[in-house]
Amino acid sequence: MTRYAIGTLVLIGVMASAGARAETIKPIKASKSELAGAIFARADVVKKDESGDRSADVVTFTSTDTAYQTGVYRSGPSREEIKGPQGLPYNEFLYFLSGSVKLTSSDGSVMVVKTGEAVTLPKGWTGHFDTPGYTKLYVTYSPDDAKKQSDISGHPKMAE
Repeated sequence: MTRYAIGTLVLIGVMASAGARAETIKPIKASKSELAGAIFARADVVKKDESGDRSADVVTFTSTDTAYQTGVYRSGPSREEIKGPQGLPYNEFLYFLSGSVKLTSSDGSVMVVKTGEAVTLPKGWTGHFDTPGYTKLYVTYSPDDAKKQSDISGHPKMAE
């Protein structure tokens, strides 16, 4: 009985020690210098050049269920059509650090968003996205991604 009690105490001590050494979750900062453009020199930048449309994207955070993501994105001149029936596949908040965008919704209404302004594009939005170029902070949320990551109990799957 004593061996069992000692073994149990040792196991509890090991588990408590492992828990105490778990990684601390910390805030993620983008400095003034990074937002002025230095962030695009990072090793994890994803650059694209498709049909003359150039862009650079740095993801600064992705939630464990992959539904929520933040980052900084830079684009040269481009025009994109977001079509139905599903439209934009996620909710997106955009804050423009530089440049501008003209958003023409599928009903023909037009909105221009300039440097220092923000806009939220709801999931399902359809229309045209026209820009002479910009740099933005973005936040995306896709509840569908969270659902894909859930197990049968409805709880998010944990990274292995």
